[in-house]
Amino acid sequence: MTTTAHEPATIQATHRYGLHSQTIGETFQIDVALPSPWMGMRRDYPLPVIYVMDANTVFGIAAQALRFLQNVDGVPPCLLVGVGYQLGGPRRRRRDYGWLRTRDLTPSSDDAFHETLLAQMGDQPLPDIGPAGGGEAFLDFLIGEVRPFIAERYATDPGDQALVGSSLGGLFSLHAYLTRPGAFTRHVANSPALWWRDSEAFATEAAANPDPATRLFLSVGGLETDPRWPMVDHMLAMAARLAARGLPVTSHVFEGESHTSVIPAALSRGLRSVLAPQDAPPLGKLARSA
Repeated sequence: MTTTAHEPATIQATHRYGLHSQTIGETFQIDVALPSPWMGMRRDYPLPVIYVMDANTVFGIAAQALRFLQNVDGVPPCLLVGVGYQLGGPRRRRRDYGWLRTRDLTPSSDDAFHETLLAQMGDQPLPDIGPAGGGEAFLDFLIGEVRPFIAERYATDPGDQALVGSSLGGLFSLHAYLTRPGAFTRHVANSPALWWRDSEAFATEAAANPDPATRLFLSVGGLETDPRWPMVDHMLAMAARLAARGLPVTSHVFEGESHTSVIPAALSRGLRSVLAPQDAPPLGKLARSA
């Protein structure tokens, strides 16, 4: 039997960058997945862009799900951009992940959750990792730094940008939908943490004026019924409030799925829900040189 030296497995037609944010003072890991390589895209065709949070854990799932949807289910070619952290190096330990995402994906502080996370992590965050409540700064980073960075390297459609997140990322996507109307044209909020800071998202919704042209998908796993975090009830209540306004919101409860097992199904259903089919772009080569 002949063997060869092993090499790391990678996802075909993806790129990885390090991008330092002047807004936050953090160097982020930016992963990009091009549409299916066999789709044959023209180099200068402007692609819709999907920004997915928590890329350290869900980028691979989202990339492959999106390619299946493009090939079979009529979803148009899109550029997927995952925003994550440079973990496992000298600056950021892998166990810093929980503190980093809590800083960036939340709209405010929550002392009760800080104590919960402290018990899980076993130690306080490093001194240079800011507290929870950095969601507005993170939105500024996405819009003002990541978006231009991607547009310089790929042909993108600035008028067709989606924001996708799960759990705290779902809360973040919904918060952006409510407070930054028009910043993104499509939102997917899976298992949104609407319990955050005594369910303040409902007060935010009551005072908000979302863009009626923006499509929103909300979902949750049917098993997410812990009394401390009644995520099924919260999601259904939020969906009902938004639908009562006549806003284009779709919601779904994935029966039998937990907070973690629901993620692949929710990503697939959410992307399919908000991405309206359209004519295929011209044939040719896809991306600008990266």
